[in-house]
Amino acid sequence: MKSLALVLLLALLPFAALAGALPATPYVQVSGHGSVTVVPDLARVTVSVAKTEKDLALARNDVEQRAAAVIAAARKLGITEHDINAASISIWPEYQWQNNSQVFAGQHVNRNIVITLRDLSRYADLVASLIKAGVTTFDTVLDRSDVAALRRQALAQAVEDAHARALALAQAAQVKLGAVYSITENNGFARPQPMMMAAKMSPADGAQYQPGAMEINADVSVVYLLQPAP
Repeated sequence: MKSLALVLLLALLPFAALAGALPATPYVQVSGHGSVTVVPDLARVTVSVAKTEKDLALARNDVEQRAAAVIAAARKLGITEHDINAASISIWPEYQWQNNSQVFAGQHVNRNIVITLRDLSRYADLVASLIKAGVTTFDTVLDRSDVAALRRQALAQAVEDAHARALALAQAAQVKLGAVYSITENNGFARPQPMMMAAKMSPADGAQYQPGAMEINADVSVVYLLQPAP
C-alpha cells in the first residue's frame, strides 16, 4: 500500500526542468515562497534638465545652469557627493512636423542627475528645491539600504516554506522525507515603490508624502529524497 502511495505521489509531481539532473531514486520536488514587507528608507530621484535651442551654446548653457542649481540644492539638504550622479548629458537635433514635413527645431540638450536621498523626511524639501531649480522632469523610486540582507531573509522563509510543503506531502504518502538533493533559486525580487503623495494638502504645509511599503520576494525549488517509512 505504501509503495502504491509513493508511486501516485511521484506521478503527481511537477517535472519542471531544474539546473541539475534529477535523482534516480524516489524524490519529491516542491516550491517555496518567502516575502518580507518593509517601509522604504531611501529614495532615488532621477532628474532631467532639458532645453532645445537652434543655438547649441545657448541650450547647453541653460541646461548647465539649471543642473548646477539642482546639485547645489541637493548639497544644501546634506546629500553627499557619493549620492549625486550627474555624469550623463545627451545632445541631438530635434525636428517638428509642419505642413507634412520635418522642420529643424534646434539642438536638444538633456542632462540626467540621479540623487539618492537617505532621509525621507526631507523629500518634500527636495521636491520644492528641484521645482525651484527648474527641472524638466523627475521621477522617484523608493528602496531599502539593506535590501541584500532582507532578500536573504526572504530566501530563508522560502526554504522553510518548501520544507513544510515537502514534509506534508511525504506524511500524506506515508513515506519519510530524506535529505535535500538540490535547491534552485527562482526569480525573486524587491518591488520598488513610487513615492505617493497624500491627499492632505494645505497652503502652510504644502504636499505631504507617504512612502508606503515595499515587498521583497524570493522563490525556490527544492528536491528532497524520499525513503520508505520505518
